[in-house]
Amino acid sequence: MPNSTWNVGFHLRSPRAWMNDPNGCCQFRGVYHFFYQYDHGWPEIDQKAWGEFSSTDLIHWTYDGMPLEPSCEDDKHGVFTGTSYVEKGTASDGGDKLRVFYTGNVICPAPDHNHKDFDFVYAGRHADVLTCESEDGTTFSGKRVVISAEKYPDMCSMHVRDPKVWKEDGRLHMLLGARHIDNHGMVLVYDSTDGYTWTFSHAINPRYFFGYVWECPNIVHIEGNEYLAVNPQGLPSLYDRWQNMWQSGYFPLQGRILETREVDERQFVEWDHGHDFYAPQTFLDEQGRWILVGWLGTFDGNYSATPDNLAWWHCLTVPREVTRDEETDLLKQNPVPELRQLRGTQCVLKSHEPLDIEGRLADITLEQIASAVGTLTLDDSFQISYVQGRLAINYLEARHAAGRTDRFIRLQRLTSLRVLVDGSVVEVYANGGEEVFSCRWFPDEKPDLTVETTLRAARSFAYPLQDAMAEMYATARTPDIKMPGWNEEIQLA
Repeated sequence: MPNSTWNVGFHLRSPRAWMNDPNGCCQFRGVYHFFYQYDHGWPEIDQKAWGEFSSTDLIHWTYDGMPLEPSCEDDKHGVFTGTSYVEKGTASDGGDKLRVFYTGNVICPAPDHNHKDFDFVYAGRHADVLTCESEDGTTFSGKRVVISAEKYPDMCSMHVRDPKVWKEDGRLHMLLGARHIDNHGMVLVYDSTDGYTWTFSHAINPRYFFGYVWECPNIVHIEGNEYLAVNPQGLPSLYDRWQNMWQSGYFPLQGRILETREVDERQFVEWDHGHDFYAPQTFLDEQGRWILVGWLGTFDGNYSATPDNLAWWHCLTVPREVTRDEETDLLKQNPVPELRQLRGTQCVLKSHEPLDIEGRLADITLEQIASAVGTLTLDDSFQISYVQGRLAINYLEARHAAGRTDRFIRLQRLTSLRVLVDGSVVEVYANGGEEVFSCRWFPDEKPDLTVETTLRAARSFAYPLQDAMAEMYATARTPDIKMPGWNEEIQLA
């Protein structure tokens, strides 16, 4: 039987089976909608759909099922990653309408039906951009192809996917992650006046090779500064950078994304240095905040993000508010303030004195850290250490690591730490969100979480957190495993 301490109480996970990329995250008619890649039949059936959660406060959620499944010839092998766009005042009631854009995945059958004749880079797959719309955020209209694979620029391989759509200067714009036929990653930029007819504008390339493909492009616009986020695959793992198989980060731009043709790969900043972070989505909510949510999982075969017998695979990070550091022009990430509503009674965390937290859901904060060397340890098995300008997360017991090794970064000074612990999830925010680590760990089963630190700080507290998800996960109904039928009409723009 799986260990009950691995359950999560304030992170979103799939009701069962496989979860990966967040999709179409937005606030629509006052409600937050987080879609995600959902393979509810995994591993028997490998076919991605979109699952959905909704919330009015970013901490209490409702599971809304699978609003988008493969249902036509142009997405019959998967409703892949995409985005959402809130169209103002075009719904039948005069309110807003939600439009989603996504990649429809089609695997082309090889002559021997085993696909061995295809490399799936230059042949063997077909990926269109499709759109559909909703007036309630959960029920979507018929699907429509808006960019077919045959219309991608000749410089593209078969790897073009993951649209990001936004409105600027009175027009709609789309980014697509892509792989050049010369095997380097890039972003394609498209423009449209209506969201149905799209015109290719230009490509954004690195100066020099920076991964063989870029996935899940996203944007952040803050205080007149623009940032292009991408997920490059194929970077070499270096001593203190790019330590995972695939990376996720952003480029601070000197001008506008719409005017950018080239980025300096030396300026790439990783969003997160932990083992389990990829494919984040960013969006602007109705309060004017940039919110980020990432996939707290991995495809890396060197370690498993879920042990045997656990019915669900992976989860999402907590929603993070993204802000700009005025001194560095870089971005900070911190859990949205709403999460503090789950805090229980404040407990003082004293240096060298272990503290037990009932329930194993915790929010730990250390401010104005004075120590040049020290640790914060969970259950004597997972440790955050700062030694000689090196901030690291360490697994002290191999059986809790599921194959993971340590991760670390160089950090000149450690001034603050915030650590979220949620069953089998740890998120670490250092120096006010300047640096972040997200990872899974699999501790022994026991009712309390033991926290101990050797760091000296002006203020050190630990808060037990309420389980905001138990009722939803207990009542979420999952669909029967079934193969879809292709009975929905498709329109070509």
